[in-house]
Amino acid sequence: STSTMNLPELFPDLTPVPQDDGPLSPVCSISYSATFIEAHDYLRALLVKDERSSRALDLTTRCLELNAANYTAWHFRRRCLMELISKNDDGEEVPRMDVKRIDDDLEFADRLGGTNPKNYQLWYHRRALLD
Repeated sequence: STSTMNLPELFPDLTPVPQDDGPLSPVCSISYSATFIEAHDYLRALLVKDERSSRALDLTTRCLELNAANYTAWHFRRRCLMELISKNDDGEEVPRMDVKRIDDDLEFADRLGGTNPKNYQLWYHRRALLD
């Protein structure tokens, strides 16, 4: 479970990037949980760094468990999956898809709400994995 992840310990090299709501206070701010804020602050730091790694993939899992309709998290997850699939342990490119990782990710999407016809981000992710 990603709910037990200690993000500062997992990402000691990153400075979390807080959400930027612009120069003015938002008219109607959303009350996010501390867990949600922390996970997404680290996700933004990874996006700035463009780090596509196993730990980045794990963080997208946590962010998507907190909000399965987050298009940015799904998109970044696909980028991480493609990076992890296309290289072996020596960093050499591998010309085939890792079917097990794709199957595991389809199961993950199912657990998050694969039967919800209105989660377009999730359905797009599933389709993109199968393309």
